[in-house]
Amino acid sequence: MTEIRLPARSTYNAPILSRLQAEWQHMTTREHELRIVRSWNLPGAPIRSLDELLERCGFVGSSTGRAAGRPPRDAVDEARADAQLLQVVALAHHNALAARIVLQRIMPALCAVASRRSPTHDRRHELADELVANAWPVICNYPVERRRHRVASNLVRDIGFETLVRPRRRRSAGEVPSTRDVIGDPEQQFDAEPLDELVGVLREARATKGISQADIDLICQLLNHGRPEHLAAILDVTPRTVRNHRDAVVHRLRNLVATAA
Repeated sequence: MTEIRLPARSTYNAPILSRLQAEWQHMTTREHELRIVRSWNLPGAPIRSLDELLERCGFVGSSTGRAAGRPPRDAVDEARADAQLLQVVALAHHNALAARIVLQRIMPALCAVASRRSPTHDRRHELADELVANAWPVICNYPVERRRHRVASNLVRDIGFETLVRPRRRRSAGEVPSTRDVIGDPEQQFDAEPLDELVGVLREARATKGISQADIDLICQLLNHGRPEHLAAILDVTPRTVRNHRDAVVHRLRNLVATAA
């Protein structure tokens, strides 16, 4: 079983990271997801688990890869893994399961970024959640035709930029943001009741490229279909996948509202 080594726990609860890891443990050998993956006709033998697909995409986790004593990949293996990951990223533009697999592939690197850029355990969890939230639109909009190599590194770099750099650039030159400003305030409430206000926030977010069109489409679909379970049945994904994407969009909108305040 592929295990993501999360930052050490503290009093802060990292709901997105914990939920994603629990979800992965349940879905990696589930037949529904495997049928979808096999329908992609990826190179190599039929996929027996999503963990196996991660390894083919270059994943080396704590319970596989190095921990199992496997030798380092050579250049051919690295190129093959990069090409496989690129194929899955291309599918992620229109397939929620593919996006979820790509997210799992780069999760250790996102956790490493959170550990490097945060001084305390609590802040690491908070920043890790923000990185995961920003990962969804980056994955779904990755330019596969222009950036075909070092895909995992490019994704992590882009997600880090969206999380740590772009918020600073939106500030005026004379304003020095605090760490809390940069990564967002998780306690701030996002008032989604007035529809006109929501539409205004979405328009502003799209104009500043704070969220993608795929994020806006998800919100519209949730408004039309109500509960995530109903939308999941239409999209042929798990309700948990819809909830994860919804939570990621809400995180990004909270950041945008806080920055504009």
